[in-house]
This record gives sequence, C-alpha cells and structure tokens, in this order.
Amino acid sequence: MAVLIAIACSACHREVKLPPLPDPLVTFNDKFFDVWPTGPRSAMIVGNRGKLLATDDAGLHFRKIALGTDLGIFAIQMADADNGFLSGQDGLLMRTRDGGKSWERLNSRTHFYIFAMSFVDRLHGFLVGDRSLVLSTANGGESFFKRQLEREFPPELHDYGLSFQDPVLYGVSFLDQNRGWIAGEFGRIWITGNGGRSWSEQQNSLVKQWKRPLTLNEDVRLADFYLPTMFSVAFRDVQHGVAGGLEGWVIYTEDGGKNWVFAHQAERPGGPLDELVPGERSITPRDPLFAITLFGGGEGRAVGLTGTAMRLEANNIWAHDPNVPAIPFPLSQVRFFDAQHGWIVGYGTVLYTEDGGKSWRFCQG
Repeated sequence: MAVLIAIACSACHREVKLPPLPDPLVTFNDKFFDVWPTGPRSAMIVGNRGKLLATDDAGLHFRKIALGTDLGIFAIQMADADNGFLSGQDGLLMRTRDGGKSWERLNSRTHFYIFAMSFVDRLHGFLVGDRSLVLSTANGGESFFKRQLEREFPPELHDYGLSFQDPVLYGVSFLDQNRGWIAGEFGRIWITGNGGRSWSEQQNSLVKQWKRPLTLNEDVRLADFYLPTMFSVAFRDVQHGVAGGLEGWVIYTEDGGKNWVFAHQAERPGGPLDELVPGERSITPRDPLFAITLFGGGEGRAVGLTGTAMRLEANNIWAHDPNVPAIPFPLSQVRFFDAQHGWIVGYGTVLYTEDGGKSWRFCQG
C-alpha cells in the first residue's frame, strides 16, 4: 500500500527543471595577459584563446565579446572612448571604432607575436614583438610601417653576435608622437625622439652595475647583451621611467634614460633593504616581473610570477606589497585608471581596487 501511495503522489507532481547555471567567465583555467581601464569602474581584459571580457561595474559582472579568433591576445589599449586596438599571436591585430562592441582584423603584415603596444591617440601608435619587430601607424591602423630593431655588428663581431640577433621586444612606452622607449630581451633599451625614424640604445649605463662575471664563452665587447631581459617599460614623463623583467630587478631613470640604475628593494614597505647585488648569483633569486607601471604624481606598481606584487616607495625603493592577496599564480599586468581605481590580472585572476591599492577584491564575474 505504501508503494502505491508513493507512486500516486509522484504522479501528482510535475518534475521541475532548474535552468542551468551560467558558465563563469573568470576561471582558474584562464590566462589573462592585459587589462585596460576605460573608467573608474569599467575595463577590458584579454587573454588566451581569443578571450575578451568587459565590465562596467568594477568586475561584479563581465560580458564576453566575440572576436572570431582562438589566438591568444597579449595586449589591449583604448586610445579614446571609441577607438582601440588589441594584438597577439600569429600577428593578430584588431581595431574597434565603437568602444569595443565590435572588432575588425587589420593587416599587420607579419605572423610574429605582437606583445605590447602604445598609442598616444587614435591615429599614432607603436607595437613590438618577436624577432625585434616594431610596427608603427600614423593613420589609426589603415597601414603599418614595419621594421626590425636590432644592432648591426661589425665584421669582427658578426659570428659572436649571431645568438643576439633578432632579440624579442616585450615592452613599449610612448609619451607623444615623437618620444618613446622600447625594452626587451638581453636588456635591450631603445629610445626615439623623432617618431621612430631613428633609434639609439640606452642600456650601456647598466653594464658596470651588473656584477655577473663573464664566462669563457662570453666576449667582453658584447657585455651589454648579458644584461637581464626586460619585459615591461613605463615612463611618467620625459625624465622619469622604469623597467622590470626576467630576474626580478627594477631599473629606473631620472634623466630620460641617459642613465639607468638598479633599484633597491625591500621585503615590505618601510622594511630594511635587501643586500642583493645586481648580477650576483643568489640562493633566493627574485621572481620575474612581467609588468610595471607609473601613474599619478609618484605612484608605481609591478607584478610578476607566483603572485609577486610590488609598489614604489620613497627614494626609488620598490617594496613587496602586502595589500595584494597572496596567491601562487602568475600576475601578468597591473594598470590604474587614476590614483584610486586599478586592476591586476593574471592566471585565473582578476583583482580590482577602488582605494588606491589599500584593499583588493577578487572579481569572478
């Protein structure tokens, strides 16, 4: 009898199907490479497999923008409210003219990876990438001038310099249409003051500070090629700039790059400075720094491997930032819209601050 009652009752109730939960737009499998703030609470975020996310409410909700590509996207920048660009694998280069709602693919004239870009307005921009690639446009991406930025070795050094040809260029920072800097593999730092028509190198001031002795296979005439690779470069104005990279060192200049100096670092703000010497072998090497930025009147941030986060203190000292949540994942980029509102992105990670970095919130979308 009990079985019959149960069957009868079950027949009286229709099965209610719950709607499936939406797939999260930020997962641990994501690799986010860049973020561009478009307002105090709005930003665009790019990553692997052609992923582009946008938010207008400080990361409480995201929307995914279809690009029609599965290529990894390494860089994004909005030149103004309507015009923006993104770049990535296999020479990927795209443009938006409607604030990021739709994107069109441009002819980059290359299949090299394009790692970074710097647009000073909607028309003028520079992009850098693999094998010394430098692209520039003066018409908003309608056409690009392509060149490879590399040193020409004298005949007696040609064979020694073969392994240093075509260094990868990872970072670019332009202040206006004429003046800009590029940084990359083997510690390369290039400057132009005429919109890229000519370039000169600036890393030589670091050679005497880099205390790593040369091996038997290394030629002293190529000493400036044994400097640490730089992944990112940023300038606040024509005098003050920073760069960071593979071995976790931050370098800075206060004279437009005529002289670069390895910055002191501390384990925490206000803490004692470490005793590491640039170039000396260390039992506890520093984590690589993937991105560095300057903003406001004197603010600076840097992020890197295993959740490394640093901030600029007084006297050009960089200290590990205890306010950023301790996570073991690589952090790829940090950018601020203003002194209060900023973003950090990385592997499976999107962080947002609205109090100048005193606190950070995980954004899941």
